[in-house]
Amino acid sequence: MQAKNARHSLLMMLLFNCTALAQGSPPPGYTDNVDEQMAKMQVQVRYGGFLEKLSVSDSRRTQIASLITGVFVQRNAASRDISAGRATAVTMEEMTSTKYLRQRLIGVLNSEEISEFDEFELNYQQVQLRNNFNSQLSLTAPDLSEANREVVLTILMKHMGAGQTKVSSSGGGAVDESQRQLQALMNARREIIPQLSQEQMQETEKFLSRIQSGLMTSQSMNETTN
Repeated sequence: MQAKNARHSLLMMLLFNCTALAQGSPPPGYTDNVDEQMAKMQVQVRYGGFLEKLSVSDSRRTQIASLITGVFVQRNAASRDISAGRATAVTMEEMTSTKYLRQRLIGVLNSEEISEFDEFELNYQQVQLRNNFNSQLSLTAPDLSEANREVVLTILMKHMGAGQTKVSSSGGGAVDESQRQLQALMNARREIIPQLSQEQMQETEKFLSRIQSGLMTSQSMNETTN
C-alpha cells in the first residue's frame, strides 16, 4: 500500500525537524499564527474525513491533527522558500509526498490506523486522478460522447489509476516510473480501440496523445537529471 501511495506523490510533491514531527511535537519556531490557521484549514479540507472516521479519543484526534498541521505549516514555508530561491522543487516534492506524512504518522498511529490512512489516501488519489483525466478529456476531446467518455475513463483508471504499482516491459522486469506509465497508457489504448468507432477513437487519440507527450517529456527530464 505504501508503494501505491508513493507512486502518485510525484505530481506534488524537509527543511524541518523530523524527530519532533515523528513524536507529534511541533517543530522549532512553530507558533499559533496565521500560518498555523491556514494549515489547519488545509488539513480540514484534505484530511477532515480521515480524522473524523478514526475511532480514537478526542485528545488523540487532536494530537494526530496537530501533527498533520505541523507538516502543512512547513510545506507552506517550503513553498515560500522555493519562491525566494532558498529551496528546490525536489525539496517540495519530498515534503508533499504521502510517504513523508505517513512516516511521521507512524509515530502516533497504530497499524490498524495506518491501514485506514493508506486506504483513505488511495481513495482520494483515485478520485483526484479521475477528475484530472476527465477535465483533460473535456478540453482535448470535446466531441467524445458521454457514454464513450465513461468507457475511456474506466479503462484508463484500470491501467493508470492509484494502486497500479508495476508494469513489466517486453523484456521483463519492473521499469522506471515514466516508462511504467507509458506502458500502462499503451495497454489502455489497446483496450479502448475495439470499443469505439473510428471517429470516436480519433477524438480520443487527441487526449491520449496529450498524456503520452507529457509522460515522454517527464521521462526525458528524468534522464537528463540522472
